[in-house]
Amino acid sequence: MILNQKNFLPIYNLSKIFINSITRIDNVRSPQKIDNTLKAVHNSKPLSRLITSTTTPEPLTSPLPPPSHSLPPSKYPPNTPSFSTTTKEYLDRLRDQLHYYAVIEIRSQKFLITKNDLVIAHRLRDLDVGDEIKLNRVLELGSKDYTIKGKPLVSEAFYNIKATVVEQPKGPFIEIFKKKRRNRHRKRVTHKQTYTVLRISEVEVNKLI
Repeated sequence: MILNQKNFLPIYNLSKIFINSITRIDNVRSPQKIDNTLKAVHNSKPLSRLITSTTTPEPLTSPLPPPSHSLPPSKYPPNTPSFSTTTKEYLDRLRDQLHYYAVIEIRSQKFLITKNDLVIAHRLRDLDVGDEIKLNRVLELGSKDYTIKGKPLVSEAFYNIKATVVEQPKGPFIEIFKKKRRNRHRKRVTHKQTYTVLRISEVEVNKLI
């Protein structure tokens, strides 16, 4: 059999159609793989062009000049509040008394003191015999006729109380014995408490200006 060009064309067309159908089926059966990896996007434009501002910065203003007037220097610290005239009047009445008393607090212990009293408190560290200290935790200040009570403390501008360290003794020997029945538990503890003796050298009521 002799194949001419005319006889070969239909066979060629059929084979072409068959091959195209097979490739379509393969494409349907094998889906394309999707690459989910992140890709960096590079912009050729500089960052200054991308960022735009609709508001213009305000010009820097110079600080305000200090006030022309100045107050006279105060006798008390800057945190001391101002007092009314009635408070000053009652404090002057208290100053006119002959003797004063005060209720002070030293290491969570309260003491009622007057001038030249001896106060025995728990050991105050960093103190030596002869040192003078200022007592600034006063709960009550008064005399026979007038009394000032703090909430919880009296203002430090009202008084001036000082004390001198006289002695730093030790207390008596204390022995503590602990026992538990039917347990063979025995415990013996010995202790000597240390103290600081203070002499109240000054108790004065200040005058408010």
